[in-house]
Amino acid sequence: MQPGTLLRTSLSAFRPSSLLFPSTAVSTTPAFRSAGWSIISGSSQITRRANSTTTTTTTTTSTTTEQQQQQPEQQSPPSSTIPPNLDLSPDSPAAPPSLRKYPYTVRRGTVVSVGKMERTVRVVHRHTVWDDHIRKSYPKLTTYMVSDPRNSLREGDVIEFSSGAPKSRRVRHVVERIIAPFGTAIEDRPPVMTREEREAERAAKRIAKLQRREQRRIEKGKGEGVKDHVGRIRRLVLERVREEKKKNEKQVEVEKE
Repeated sequence: MQPGTLLRTSLSAFRPSSLLFPSTAVSTTPAFRSAGWSIISGSSQITRRANSTTTTTTTTTSTTTEQQQQQPEQQSPPSSTIPPNLDLSPDSPAAPPSLRKYPYTVRRGTVVSVGKMERTVRVVHRHTVWDDHIRKSYPKLTTYMVSDPRNSLREGDVIEFSSGAPKSRRVRHVVERIIAPFGTAIEDRPPVMTREEREAERAAKRIAKLQRREQRRIEKGKGEGVKDHVGRIRRLVLERVREEKKKNEKQVEVEKE
């Protein structure tokens, strides 16, 4: 509704009262003026909002139409990045064991206890905790059980450790490097294992475990044992690799002919 029509309707509503009480004229009362201006300002705000919404809808529709027009130009047939000679089937000897990949976070801490457990130390990590009620950060100490595969840590060392493959129920972190040694020099200690060395050792243990399992099944007379478990995602990847390999072989045969 336009502001002029809204004002005329309000004036028509107040005319009977002005006839009955001529002393309180409609056009001269300050209360009516304020009411009329509030009505006009409210209606103008509504019209502005409506105009803004219409402009936003038109801009969004124009952008979507532009994107839809640009999409067919940008889309192109995906190229096959899988090499034709790659064989990742479970039967091939080059296939790695299905090891789970664990996400990890890196933290820093100080070693406070060494020698009470085999290849495991106790590390204190200093950090802050935000209190939502008081709206303030407070310092906090958290103790972690960290795996030390080669017993290269000493009490008082400042180290960098990360989460990853769990060693036991309570040990779920492993040392990454020594930042500041305490006491014995780093050269006089066994070197800290790198992430690549740990992953290689883990894969070797898995392969040895599968070999022992197969040997036990052969000794019991059950023939070949159960193959390594293949998950849904890996199975789909292997099927796609096989399909790509067959297509490449067919193309080669057609080219030779």
